[in-house]
Amino acid sequence: MGRDITLHPKKATRNELKNYLEDLGFQKCKHLWEWPKGTLNYSWFDHVDFKSIDGVSADIYPVSNDELHISGNKWALHVRNANIASWHDVKMLNDVLKGAKRLFGGNIVGDYGRNRYAPLWDDHSTPISRGISSLYNHIHQEISSVKHALPEPSIKLPSPEDKSSSEFFNFMHSLDPSRVIYNGLVPFAVAMFEYFFSQAFQVLIKYDSFAIEKRAMHKQKIDFDVLLEIEKGKISIENIIAKNFTFQNLNHLNKAYKEWLNIDVREVLYKKKRIGKSVSFLENRISEIIQYRHGIVHHFTLDMSLSRDGYIHILDAIEKSITEFISFIEVKYEFKLNEY
Repeated sequence: MGRDITLHPKKATRNELKNYLEDLGFQKCKHLWEWPKGTLNYSWFDHVDFKSIDGVSADIYPVSNDELHISGNKWALHVRNANIASWHDVKMLNDVLKGAKRLFGGNIVGDYGRNRYAPLWDDHSTPISRGISSLYNHIHQEISSVKHALPEPSIKLPSPEDKSSSEFFNFMHSLDPSRVIYNGLVPFAVAMFEYFFSQAFQVLIKYDSFAIEKRAMHKQKIDFDVLLEIEKGKISIENIIAKNFTFQNLNHLNKAYKEWLNIDVREVLYKKKRIGKSVSFLENRISEIIQYRHGIVHHFTLDMSLSRDGYIHILDAIEKSITEFISFIEVKYEFKLNEY
């Protein structure tokens, strides 16, 4: 689902359309769709202040015989972005079409009718809202994908009729080879937690007034090769600061947020939430999961009692901790999730 609009220019060669896109900052790319032979695929993305969520894809393609009557030109310009695209992405999509139409004439055909552009909306987004929303959507999609792909148990037994047979029932399930896979995916779950809080930290310290003031007085030795990476735009100042902390350790994570943002993450997560059939404090549950991961990675300790549902509860705890934190910063920074 998304916005699909095509300009059929009155007079434009493939090379003229190519130069037009490249002058706007579009980069050549590969495309999953099977376009006609001779098609040129481009993409555009604005990394400044997290303005882009989806960017814009643009394709210069040779039209079919069915389309040739629209303008008589054998080349057309197709632009697209997804429904999650930001206001800035949609504006760029429209600007590409408007500029091309001024230069080359022709007719626009697409989702919104003939010679009509994609509608824009009142933009209330901020760099923080766009950065955090994009980050959360990515993590949520990954968690959903893992849940969908998670294999079913290899051994399926009927529920025990009485308590006396439950011990044998549990023993048989502990032999299920699928439980090795569930254990192996625990580090992946912790990695999602670590990734979110590391990236969110970098988003926030870039715009938070307390962090900006602290950064002006911050002193840190930086190797020359790192300076070269900063100059090339491959590493940001925020990334350098984040590397001083470990975000898969709650104590280190909390130290980073308290030191740079005056946010006590442990206090934010000290909330009781229902996860599966039990109710527990998120902070305690996350600590247990991190310790669980530590046992698997460093001692290869597998817990054969971990069922498919048990692993899903781990993912639920990770996502609930993230949404609890987002609820806190929505108030602190006055934004709404998915404002972009």
